[in-house]
Amino acid sequence: MPKFAHPFLSKDFTEHQLYAIQVLRRFLGTDTQGAIDKLADTPELRQALGLAAIPDPATLFQAEARLTRKGFLQEF
Repeated sequence: MPKFAHPFLSKDFTEHQLYAIQVLRRFLGTDTQGAIDKLADTPELRQALGLAAIPDPATLFQAEARLTRKGFLQEF
């Protein structure tokens, strides 16, 4: 998995961080907003993932589509 999705896209979050958030979301059985809420409520989790900020829902939706298309995530 490359570090970033594309050389010209924002470098706020790595593909590895976005992948970890998607795995967390699926593990918790929640939607994107639920994952964002969990990250907001758990500073230890943000620190473990190396997040300086919490991604917005659009970033997570786009990451999920991209990671699924590239074969790193399976569709439900």
